Amino acid sequence: MPEGHEKIEKATPRKRQKAREKGQAARSRELTSIAGTAGILLMFYFAGDSFLKNMMVETGKLLGLQYGQNPITVMKAASYKMLWTLMPFLGTAAIFAIIAGVLQGGIILKPLKFEIEKLNPLNGLKQLFSISGLVNFLKSFLKFVVGGFMFYYIIKKLIPILPFTAGMDIRGLQEISGRLISKAVLSALVIFFIIAIMDYLYERWRFERSIRMTKQEIKEEYKESEGEPLIKSRIKSLQREMARKRMMQEVPKATVVITNPTHIVVALRYKRDEMSAPEVIAKGSGFIAEKIKEIARKHHIPVVEDKLLARALYKLKINSYIPEELYRAVARILAYIYKLKAESSKLSPLSFISRGQV
Repeated sequence: MPEGHEKIEKATPRKRQKAREKGQAARSRELTSIAGTAGILLMFYFAGDSFLKNMMVETGKLLGLQYGQNPITVMKAASYKMLWTLMPFLGTAAIFAIIAGVLQGGIILKPLKFEIEKLNPLNGLKQLFSISGLVNFLKSFLKFVVGGFMFYYIIKKLIPILPFTAGMDIRGLQEISGRLISKAVLSALVIFFIIAIMDYLYERWRFERSIRMTKQEIKEEYKESEGEPLIKSRIKSLQREMARKRMMQEVPKATVVITNPTHIVVALRYKRDEMSAPEVIAKGSGFIAEKIKEIARKHHIPVVEDKLLARALYKLKINSYIPEELYRAVARILAYIYKLKAESSKLSPLSFISRGQV
């Protein structure tokens, strides 16, 4: 394989996020399963007696049907009660399984989506004869061995005491068998938990291996991640440039340009018959201010110097109308301009009107 194309680098946070979005994560089904089993056993520890009592009562009702009773009605009633008795156990198992899933990386819904490729039998055969399939077989075989050993342990312990149980009542037999079964189940649970932890570590190793990257992939991801801000910056720059051009195209429509006089410039448009108030159609500072004044003079638009008014107008947005508090100051300037226009001979193409003249 060419140098730089071997997947030997750890996955970047971005690669991990993409893998998670695709539903890929280090997950152990064994750990989730053992957590659910632990939840059921925990419920049995606290409510096992009540559960067995209720189940025996309902089973007795089914076996003790009397003449005239509707068997379907009795079966429905008993089934509902049995299901209701089972609900706390099933609910606890589900909660424990969900907690195990969250601890392994959260809930991911992506794998729940139906994919037709999963129905391909060839994919199933490939998985069966893969390393993952071999590991799954070993886990199943190990669980079978542990289960068989626990069964053997219970039988081995029961055989020596069977002669002494001949005169015992049911309660005594339940106590002896319960202790043996509890001990065997607890031992099996510990062993299965160890298997689940080992399975999780294996799945984590397999996942980390599957998302490893080549050096070239890391370089491309870096370029992509660094390129995005540059592209966004370029787009914003182009948008500002287009907005500036549109603004400059509006300057010839201005009624007056107000300046402070060198740093900032604001162009106002006002038509008495069409507008309720003067509108800011362009503004700028520095080079943009000079360009606005240049366009204004080219189109014979009066340029008025008023520092305080220019600063107040500069705070307004483009295409916004001036506020009422500026009506008087702007009206004074417009009135003077209209007066000069009436005396057109006094207004030269390059007129610059100072504040003292208004």
